[in-house]
Order: sequence, then C-alpha cells, then structure tokens
Amino acid sequence: MRILITGSSGFLGKNLVNCMRSRGHDARGLDVVKSETTDYIIDITKRDSVLDLSREGFNAIVHLAAFPNPRTFTNAGALRGLDVNVVGTINMLELAKSLNARFLLYSTSNVYGKPLKLPVTEDDPLRPFEGYGWSKVAAEAVSMSYHVVHRLPVTIFRLWKPYGPYDNGVVGIFIAKALKNEELLVNNGGVDTTDFLYVEDLCDATDMALRKNEAVGQAFNIGLGIETSILDLAKLIVKLTGSSSRITVQPQTAEPFRSYPDVSKAMRILGFKPRYDLASGLRVTIDWFRRNP
Repeated sequence: MRILITGSSGFLGKNLVNCMRSRGHDARGLDVVKSETTDYIIDITKRDSVLDLSREGFNAIVHLAAFPNPRTFTNAGALRGLDVNVVGTINMLELAKSLNARFLLYSTSNVYGKPLKLPVTEDDPLRPFEGYGWSKVAAEAVSMSYHVVHRLPVTIFRLWKPYGPYDNGVVGIFIAKALKNEELLVNNGGVDTTDFLYVEDLCDATDMALRKNEAVGQAFNIGLGIETSILDLAKLIVKLTGSSSRITVQPQTAEPFRSYPDVSKAMRILGFKPRYDLASGLRVTIDWFRRNP
C-alpha cells in the first residue's frame, strides 16, 4: 500500500513511517520539518501545495500533523492553532478526495475532557476543557463531514498516551532522567492516571484500520485499556532502568484527573489486540534510549 503519513518528523510520525516501511508498505512522510522519515516538506495549511501531491497516487493518508498538545496549541494562539489543526485537516481531506484514498485521522482522548465515567467509551460525550481538545473535535467533525458528503473512507483514532522510541513526553522524560540517575518529579500527588500504549501496537491498529472496510465511518479508542498512575509509571521506569533516581511527589493541588479507555470496539471491529503490556513496552523503549542517548 502506498501511504502518506503527515507529521512524519514528530515522535509518532517517525515511528509510524519506520514501522509501516518495515511491513512492506511504500510509506512516505510529510512535514514542515526535515528528518530522515520526511519525503515532502510541505505546510499543510497551503492547499495548493498539498493538492500537488495528488500526482503521487497514494492509497491511504494517515494524518498526524497538528499542534500536538494543549501547550503548543495555546502558545500558537487559537487562530494559528485552528489553521493547522482544522484547516490543515480539511486540506488533507481534499487530497484524499482527489485520490479516493483511505483517510485515518489521529485524534486524542482530550476530546472527552474529564471523563464522566470510566472506562471511556466512544459513545461518551465530547466535552473538552481547552482549545486543543476543541480543535481535535473540529478535525473529527470535518473528517466525518467528508465521509458523509463525499463517501470518503474515513476512520478516526482517539489516542491516549502512545510511547516508544523518540518519545518526548512523560515516558521519554522519565526514562532520560532515570538513565542519568536524576530526580523524577511527579505532579499533583501522583494521583493522575492515563493509559500508555507502545507504538508497535499503535502501528498494528493503524495497519488494521487501513485494510478493514468495517473501520470506515468509525471512531475508535486506541490504548492498552489499563489505567496507570503517573507515580506508578515513574516507579516502574526506575525499577526497569535499575536507576538510583529519587522520585519526588509534589503536593496534590487539584482533583485527580483519571482517564483510560474501553478498547473493546477496536478489538471487535479491527481485531486489535495489544502485544505489549506496559513493562515489556517500556523495556524496549528503555533499550532504545540507552542506544540513543
């Protein structure tokens, strides 16, 4: 399959390009930043530049390119943030329409805001409490609009916390510090929780979604389906690295933020079954960080 992966210079993009290539796909990367996994340097807000790629004959587009979290979105401002996260998505949908290509949008668990119940299901209300989450709700909405109006084969993934090589989030920060025997800081009393998924499992889910017709027109929660606190994550990383790092737990200043998904829909429709538990995924990630200090 000939696949275009946007956001290919970021943590997830690099992993996805490498993974899909290793599975025999002709995977090409697109980003505004050059890297070893990026073949096209294009700003996704420039529609003419995006549509020039229609000559490349892609069978599928996996759309990751965006301001990736609330902090970067807020720093960019709502206008720029929505231009990239929403207008950029529309431009990629236009490219997919011109090619009649499968379109997989990577969205986020942030669309649910603070969950009303656990685990979170795909039918739960979308109620973000920050601009980034609303931008991803909008990206989901325009994607489904193209599915309904143009019959474009669209699928949406709502991701929790993928981790792996190149990780620059909490997992990568903790591993890097643990390998240097530096202090690990855990905020809010260590009571906040989320769900961590190794990137190889995300690649499995992506491959399945691009092949299965049953995935079209559907949104899926993608994660391990297991609630883990940030404090427990820190303790496990210290243990697996054999580190002498001290874990400092900052006082609790807010209500616990707890979130983890019900992934039974992805299991039922996609055949998704994670192969890595948290410990085994962390071991592979730690080995990568040791080789790439």
